[in-house]
Amino acid sequence: MARRFYSIAGLTVSIDGLAGVGPLPSFEPFALADGLGLGAGPDLAITLRAYDPSSSPVPPEEAMDLVSEDMVNRLYMWDGQLVKRTAMREGDPRCMWTLMPPNDYTRAEVFIPGDWLDYENYGNAFLFEKMLLSHGVIMLHCSLVADDRAGHGGIAFTAPSQTGKSTQANLWRDLRGARIVNGDRAIIRALPDGIYAYGSPWAGSSEIYENERVRLAALVALAQAPVNTVRPLTHAEGLRYILAGTSLPLWDDRLFDLGMAAVERLITEVPMPLLSCTPDARAVEALEEHLGWKQD
Repeated sequence: MARRFYSIAGLTVSIDGLAGVGPLPSFEPFALADGLGLGAGPDLAITLRAYDPSSSPVPPEEAMDLVSEDMVNRLYMWDGQLVKRTAMREGDPRCMWTLMPPNDYTRAEVFIPGDWLDYENYGNAFLFEKMLLSHGVIMLHCSLVADDRAGHGGIAFTAPSQTGKSTQANLWRDLRGARIVNGDRAIIRALPDGIYAYGSPWAGSSEIYENERVRLAALVALAQAPVNTVRPLTHAEGLRYILAGTSLPLWDDRLFDLGMAAVERLITEVPMPLLSCTPDARAVEALEEHLGWKQD
C-alpha cells in the first residue's frame, strides 16, 4: 500500500503503506485523493513497518515502564518514547508494536509481524486518541446522530457498554429521520465558533463510518429505567461521564491539559442531560421536550 491521505475531524492524516498490507476499509470514507489539499505536511502521520516475529522492535517488556493496560493493550514508556503493545489474536504470541517519538504525539510507527501482513485489524494498534489530543481534540465513546430538522444539530449518546446508546440512536433514526454518523466513537473538537462532533473510522459493531461534521446540540448521558425522566447534569457529573468515555493520559501533563481544555468547553457550552429511559419512542419524546424541540 502506497502512502494514503485522509481527512479526519478536519485534520489531515497520512498512512505510509507496506507491501502486503491493504488499506483499512473503515478509513476509506475519509480518503483524500493523493493528499489533495495538503499543505506543508499532514497533521498526523502513521508509518507501517514489518518486523521479524522472532525478534522485537523494542526491548523485553520487563525492561520498559508500564503505564497502563487492558485486555488487549499495554502502554509503556521506553527511552522517552510511548510504546503500545497490541495483541493480535487470543492465544497467539504475536503482537503489533506502536512507537511514538519523545514529546511528539503527531507521529507514530506501527510494527506488524512480517508473517501476518494480511491482518485486517492493524488499525487497533494506532494510538489515535493520543494523536488527536496533540491537537486538543478528543475521541468520545458515544453514538452520534444528526437531526437536520430546523437545524437542530447533533446528539451524542454516551454511557457504559450495553446501556442503550445504539438503541437510542436507532430510535432517533427510525422515528425522527435522524442520520447515524457513528455508532461507537465520535471525535469532538472545540472550535472558535462552537463545539463540533465528527464521524471517525472507529464505530464498533455498528460499522457506520460517516465522514461528516455536525454542530453538537446535546451530549446525553444514558441510564436504563422503567420510566423516562430527563434532568441536567451538574458539571461534576458531566465531567465523570466524559472522562469515563474518553482517554486522557495522567502520565503526560501536556496531553492531559490539552484534552481537559476541550472537555471544559464541552461541559460549559453544550447541554448535557441525563436521560433515564425506556428503549422506545417515549424516550425520544422525553428528550425532545427537555431540549425544547418540536416534533415535525
